[in-house]
Amino acid sequence: MSLDFDIVIPGHYFCDVIFTQMRDFPKLGAEIYSDGVKVVPGGGALNTATGLRRLGVNVGWVGVLGTDFFSQYVKSYIQQENLDTSLVQELDTPLERVTVALSYPTDRAFITYAQKPPDIIALVKTALEKANFKHLHFPSLTVHEEVPELLKACKAKGIRVSMDCQHREETLELPLVQAILSQVDIFMPNAVEAQRITGESELSAALARLSQYTTGVVVKNGSQGAIAHFGTMGFHSGAFEVSPLDTTGAGDSFNAGFLAAYLQNLPIKTCLRWGNYCGSQSTLGYGASSAPSTVPDEDNLI
Repeated sequence: MSLDFDIVIPGHYFCDVIFTQMRDFPKLGAEIYSDGVKVVPGGGALNTATGLRRLGVNVGWVGVLGTDFFSQYVKSYIQQENLDTSLVQELDTPLERVTVALSYPTDRAFITYAQKPPDIIALVKTALEKANFKHLHFPSLTVHEEVPELLKACKAKGIRVSMDCQHREETLELPLVQAILSQVDIFMPNAVEAQRITGESELSAALARLSQYTTGVVVKNGSQGAIAHFGTMGFHSGAFEVSPLDTTGAGDSFNAGFLAAYLQNLPIKTCLRWGNYCGSQSTLGYGASSAPSTVPDEDNLI
């Protein structure tokens, strides 16, 4: 029996240990204390998939879990969230992927240990064989020689593709990155990532250069809100004023809000407002798991 989804999100899980409310940054030979700590499931794919599920979207997560504590913790979490696991592969060996996040009101630092999981490209190919879906979202810039042909196969099936950036060393100087972005419908970096990948010092120049490769660019810009360029049209939506506790996963929550609206064919300005709303709400708690569980009230989006 075929599986049917509105959107499929491939990517490997992380388990996040988040420390907050620190008055200093750690130094060698010294100890600092935080006033808050929380263990939450993480990783861009799982964060965005969970956010979409809470917004009522029929979403499939393509991922892998092992027998270790972190995997089993995440498994219990996604079962509680009623996140579909039909495209999740379970190994009979450990697959430990854990991040310690030091979260400050406007930024964060990470230390990560991650065992290498199965190839995500192979998992996406399996998902294409097993499921029907309208949209494929990559939670990070996925630089792999098979990706251009994989995205062409998606286009042939009428599947739209979006891709976040995250911190990657590759830039537009690499022809493979150009080839990948030329097959992406929406590229969704934050402002720092957009400038780094293009080599441009001005955000407007970075947006213009990215628009040469993909028809849709969405840039998350923190307290400045978000901007987008689709075809010949430019858009901006201001940020919501909040007092953030933890910014971990805010970009993933933005993606969930934006894509939930985009899948309904709502105007791009509305998609940006949904993204800003979901991103801002996620900062009021630990990790992306504090993202709103209902569709935003339009009265809150003015």
